[in-house]
Formats: sequence, structure tokens, C-alpha cells
Amino acid sequence: MGEFSIFECGSCGYKSGRIRWGVGENDQHIRFLPGTCQNCQELIAIDLTDSDVLLDKFSCAICGRPVFFFERSESFECPRCKAPDMKIRQDGYW
Repeated sequence: MGEFSIFECGSCGYKSGRIRWGVGENDQHIRFLPGTCQNCQELIAIDLTDSDVLLDKFSCAICGRPVFFFERSESFECPRCKAPDMKIRQDGYW
């Protein structure tokens, strides 16, 4: 089951919108992961549906520049101030 998450930085106060994360409850082919756009300095949901994360390139829906996935759960870094103390708040399921 997928969830919505909101990321908040304890250092600079940055707060993301609702980020879709996980696999769809009704359709296991729908997949999203959080990522960051260094150009926009935003955390965004990256649609992985029907994609190969090793071969496909993913772009920011806002500016079209490349986006980067988080490597592991302890590596959540604020896209604006680069502080490593991002808090994650669960905000519903999808």
C-alpha cells in the first residue's frame, strides 16, 4: 500500500508537499518514490510506473531537469540547506 508523506526540515523550516510513496493498493504496477530536484530545490514524487530505475532517466515535473532518488532511508537531506535532519510525517494512504 502506498502512502503520502510530508518532509520537514528541522534546520531551515522547508516543508514539502504531499509526496506519493510506495506501491498502489489497487494496482501493484503503480509505483512512486521520493526524489529531489537540485535545480528547483524541491522534494518531489517520481512516478516509476512501467519504468526501469536502472535504465530510464527521470525528470522533474516542474523544470524538466534530472532528479535524484534517495539512496537509503537514513540519507534524507534537505534540498535547500542540505541539513540531514529531515522529519517525515505520514499523511494518508493511496
